[in-house]
Amino acid sequence: MSYFAAALLCLLLAQMMLAAGWWQPSVDIGEPRVLIIVHFVTIGWFGLLMIGALLQFSPVLTGFCLPTERLNLVCLLALIIGLATLSFGFEAIEREWPFAGTLMVAAVSMLASAFLAIAMVLFIGLWRGRSVHTASPFVMMAIVCLAATVTLGAIFALVISGATQTRYLVELVLDAVPLHMSFGLAGWMTFAAIGVSYKLLPMFLLSPDTGKSGLVRNSGASALAILCLALVLSTAGSGLVQPLMLAAAITFAITLTAYLVDVTAMYRRRRRKIPELNTLGSIPAFALLAASALAFVVSIPLGLGPNVRIALIYVFAFGWLTGLGLAQLLKIVPFLTWIEAFGPLLGRRPTPRLSELVRERHAAVWLALFYLGVILAGVAIAGKSNSGFRAAAALQAFCTAALAFELFRTRALLNIDGSAKTAPFRQPAFLVAKQIQRGNANDAAS
Repeated sequence: MSYFAAALLCLLLAQMMLAAGWWQPSVDIGEPRVLIIVHFVTIGWFGLLMIGALLQFSPVLTGFCLPTERLNLVCLLALIIGLATLSFGFEAIEREWPFAGTLMVAAVSMLASAFLAIAMVLFIGLWRGRSVHTASPFVMMAIVCLAATVTLGAIFALVISGATQTRYLVELVLDAVPLHMSFGLAGWMTFAAIGVSYKLLPMFLLSPDTGKSGLVRNSGASALAILCLALVLSTAGSGLVQPLMLAAAITFAITLTAYLVDVTAMYRRRRRKIPELNTLGSIPAFALLAASALAFVVSIPLGLGPNVRIALIYVFAFGWLTGLGLAQLLKIVPFLTWIEAFGPLLGRRPTPRLSELVRERHAAVWLALFYLGVILAGVAIAGKSNSGFRAAAALQAFCTAALAFELFRTRALLNIDGSAKTAPFRQPAFLVAKQIQRGNANDAAS
């Protein structure tokens, strides 16, 4: 829960900075303040959200406990402090402060250590249960991409701050930014989201596991292999990097198409006939995933302008990854809260239904307006409308704050009548959730 709370705070801060005009469609995306926003979204929101989810659901995926939980809090603190230090480092670079390099070295040390340590814990846990569920290989591929993203990011930070002037690393920075983004957004976040959804969607929809993820896994692994080859060739200044990037994009589009076919099959085979809020709220995310990924692949041979590509990346990041994350949090938070608060009382007395923990009508309105804000922001970026983008970003920030408030009410059990909270009921800790196991997760879902 502490990972989720920190992630939501980072998302809200990033969107408030966008609404305040720290970045606008007419401004270059390489500006230091833009990099602050980008890393609040990628490290603060995406990174903390996915790590928090994997710490809870890796045992559900594999049936095995993680090797240790002692690093959870330490890594969270290191990631938050590292992100804050990185932001000060970018500001120091812009103001040409002499200690900018020192700040960046400190930030990189904390972020890289924390990411790689928690990634190792998750990878070992998933490797132990790699044959239990088809989702595990996707998450392990995601963790490999996380390691590549962190390594490239650390090199970029050291070069940009002037902490190192090694010619080999400087040339790498000039060519490898698209690879850094691809490993992060497509590799780390999307493979992890695909893997987790292969377990969570059937569990929440009461649908049989699809068991047909072979094409998704093989094409995804091929896209990852092409990206790795492009990274190796980029260090040698090869002219094959751009063709390989196009090949990786096409292969990744095949992965996403096969994945969406699997998701559609899960939805059609569900036994829960009336879709819940997290299901309905995820449909726009899947639609924006298909639209943005297809349009991005087409934009490469057509040579569309940079603002169009930035708009598509924005829709991919906020429409697909963020939309899916917010929609699933509206299920995950009440799910974990119900297990902790009312699971021990099951069979001893009547307990509230899971859906009673969240005000679904309120949350549905905020989620719908959030998607509207994303689409309007994408149109504004493509059209280079600064005022339109700021208005759309403000709408997104407002909706994010409203959804965070609904999740706060859910976790604090403010939507539950007091009669259901009498002894022996025990209020769960607000920021710490007990790790769920495979058995009780499936029992609660059913």
